[in-house]
Amino acid sequence: MAISFLKQTKFVKNQRVDIENSAEFIIYAFAIVFFIGGFDDFFIDVTHTLFRLTPKKLNRKEWREIKSKEERAIAIIVPAWREYDVLEAMVTTNLKRIKYKNFKWFIGVYPNDNKTLNIALDLQDQYPDKITVVINHLKGPTTKAQMVNRILDVMKESESYKDAWIADLIGIHDAEDVIHPLALKALNAQSEDLDFIQLPIFSLPVAYKSWVAGTYLDEFADLHLKEIPVRQKLRMPIPSAGVGTFFSSRILDVLGSRFSYYLDENNLTEDYEISMRIARLGGKQKFLFLLDELGDVVSTREYFPNSFSTSVRQKTRWTTGIGLQTVMRWGSFASLRQDFSFKNLMGKYACWRDQKALWANPLIYLAWGLMLVFITLNVLGYFKLTDLHFSEDLKILMSVNLFLFLFRVFQRARFSSKLYGSVHGFLSIPRLFVGGVINANAAIRAAFQFRGTRKESGEKKIAWDKTQHSFPTEDFFNSKVKGGNVELVD
Repeated sequence: MAISFLKQTKFVKNQRVDIENSAEFIIYAFAIVFFIGGFDDFFIDVTHTLFRLTPKKLNRKEWREIKSKEERAIAIIVPAWREYDVLEAMVTTNLKRIKYKNFKWFIGVYPNDNKTLNIALDLQDQYPDKITVVINHLKGPTTKAQMVNRILDVMKESESYKDAWIADLIGIHDAEDVIHPLALKALNAQSEDLDFIQLPIFSLPVAYKSWVAGTYLDEFADLHLKEIPVRQKLRMPIPSAGVGTFFSSRILDVLGSRFSYYLDENNLTEDYEISMRIARLGGKQKFLFLLDELGDVVSTREYFPNSFSTSVRQKTRWTTGIGLQTVMRWGSFASLRQDFSFKNLMGKYACWRDQKALWANPLIYLAWGLMLVFITLNVLGYFKLTDLHFSEDLKILMSVNLFLFLFRVFQRARFSSKLYGSVHGFLSIPRLFVGGVINANAAIRAAFQFRGTRKESGEKKIAWDKTQHSFPTEDFFNSKVKGGNVELVD
């Protein structure tokens, strides 16, 4: 009996040693992965700080020159499917606010969406010189890319008419966008040899209690105040945000003749794909990052989803298109001319960052799951977490990871505070975990959705999962408008 007891004790002891060794190995592996992701973000943060990549501030004389510059023709495309709740308010409000004359709206609607169609036609009757309605030859919904392609085809066909209005710049906006009054003036002043220009996109401020919508405040502030300026500085491709995106008519002609299409209708993030395709062709891109006369960023603002499920669906679409469909179509970044340059190297790095969401975001669930397993084993007495003897290099690595995480939290709070004030900056800390759960769900859902559609029919098109939109009321604009960037008082 004593021998049996000793054997059992030895077995349990060996089990504990095995579990402790396994636990340390797993923690080490996770520490390395988290270090890679954390150092990647730290590099972007440090680059932004070293080069002081803040919005360009123009003096009054420079703004006077911009405003007096001869206006080029600018077209704004608005694809609309069931946008009857916001379309009229968006168009009429922006028409009043935009300080530019030589521009036109091209609103795309579907023949089986009577509410939106009737509103668009009424707007065309009210503003015949400003609005052209394009009725899709297909019933909706198709995809945003298909609708934009249809509008571009109609625009190109009309250029052959006598005394036709021909756009020099063609932009894409959604039916919920608040366009900065001086955005078109700023665009008009840019070099005419630019092929692609992206304006910053930010969320309209929301109530403090709006936890899901609040994550968009933090993420877009971080992305367009820091990430994209760094990409421009390091000569990385500038990704389109889907709105506030403008193309030269020249580059669209090149895309149409070379690929037989403008936007890829098989990609859920057709905006990202076309911007990367332009970069691969060697097109000249620019992120237009400047302040208006009142010190506000010249940008586009809009509301984003405030429900968990809607946010997951939207980010699933983004993750699928950016991290999966574009990669499957083009592979890792390389110039279509296949040159090996610093720009190509930076392009590959940018693609790696864009695809990182596929593996980095789901790690939150794996890390929590392993933590639950370790705690359970600790409670059952198989081993004590306090008895783990970490090696010195693992301790150092975990300390570095803690620093990188805290620095990331600080940076997120700093950029949110710049746009929305200190309270939202503080709330960005707990919202970081809310956003982490949303992004993790989206990455997992994207992987399963993409795998399922490929197994069914190879390259089957994934349906466009449209997000419902909202737009600020007229009273809201009258009560609080700050330099074109709307401020929402909680």
